[in-house]
Amino acid sequence: MKRRLVPEISRNDQAGFSLLEVLVAFSILSISLGVLYQVFSSSLNNSALSADYSRAMIIAESQLALVMQDVPLREMSDQGEIDERYQWQVEVVRYQDDQEQQGRFAPYQVTSRVNWRDGVRQKEYRLTTLRLGKP
Repeated sequence: MKRRLVPEISRNDQAGFSLLEVLVAFSILSISLGVLYQVFSSSLNNSALSADYSRAMIIAESQLALVMQDVPLREMSDQGEIDERYQWQVEVVRYQDDQEQQGRFAPYQVTSRVNWRDGVRQKEYRLTTLRLGKP
């Protein structure tokens, strides 16, 4: 009588996954999908926030450029609204430092601010520069 090295499979052996194996697989899948959902969600939020800051930067730079065209430079303040979402304000004030120098030119501080609401939070983008003008 010859002995077989490979055991025979009887009809009583199960040829599928147990209920426990299926539950573990679904649990791992649901945890993985939950993590992926959070990653994509935070990525979309960061993308929207970046777009808001880019828009605010463009508005602030354009308002700053408009003030820089004024000759001669004078103290002033102006404000407005764009797209009913972004409020901008430009302010020009005489720069005060510890050493008061008399001369042909005087420094002015020019500040451009853009505010907007992101849900509940108030956001602000600000640019500040110095420009020489006549006293």
